[in-house]
Amino acid sequence: MLRRLLAPFRTAFALTVVALMTIVLGTYVIFLVKLRPHTRQVTPIMRLWGRIFLAVAGTRTTVEGIERIDPGASYVFTGNHISNIDIPAIVRHLPVPVRFLAKKELFRVPVLGGAMSAIHIVKTDRQAGTAAHRAINTQVTRVVAAGISLVIYPEGTRSRDAEMRPFKKGAFRIAIENGLPVVPMTITGADRVWRPGGKLIYGGKVKLVIHEPIPTEGMTTADIDGLRNRVRAIVAETYERIRT
Repeated sequence: MLRRLLAPFRTAFALTVVALMTIVLGTYVIFLVKLRPHTRQVTPIMRLWGRIFLAVAGTRTTVEGIERIDPGASYVFTGNHISNIDIPAIVRHLPVPVRFLAKKELFRVPVLGGAMSAIHIVKTDRQAGTAAHRAINTQVTRVVAAGISLVIYPEGTRSRDAEMRPFKKGAFRIAIENGLPVVPMTITGADRVWRPGGKLIYGGKVKLVIHEPIPTEGMTTADIDGLRNRVRAIVAETYERIRT
């Protein structure tokens, strides 16, 4: 009951802080990357953004399996997606630099769009067909060449009812074509913190489980379906077991 009563005030405060923080940090990043294209400050800035976002949203996170990740390696992280709070949670806790795939509409938002372009967030256009795939591949190649990991949500969008959707092939094709290990991730509790499509942030607990990386060396496009099904089974089993 108290969470419901506080939610409008928490939401107004959190979104105001996040908007101001995004403007300040985004502007800084845009100029920083222009002046120092190979700077290593981007990841600490992203983690600061995630840490502040979670704090003002009243979100407490626990992480399991972080020791499975080699801080010096690159991966494709992929798993379920149930809330906007997933992104700051992942940015805050993953021990490697990461970039996301983001829909093209977000790149039109002042400052945010410029900052995402500056740090090579991968722009996606669901309406562009084959041309979109070529553009994504070009962007992914640039990110991977820089030794940066990718976070890709294979459901394609947030689940509106917190139930897992079928996984699409794109994330697994990218992993295989670039020889990157796939790391399944399971996240729970995020839908109660900030419901999919909801306007209010309630705060609460989020748990992120990092599973054992799956090597893709020697795999070909013929292995995409098998890899996809394997990853989804891992994520789904854990999700159903620990969700409350």
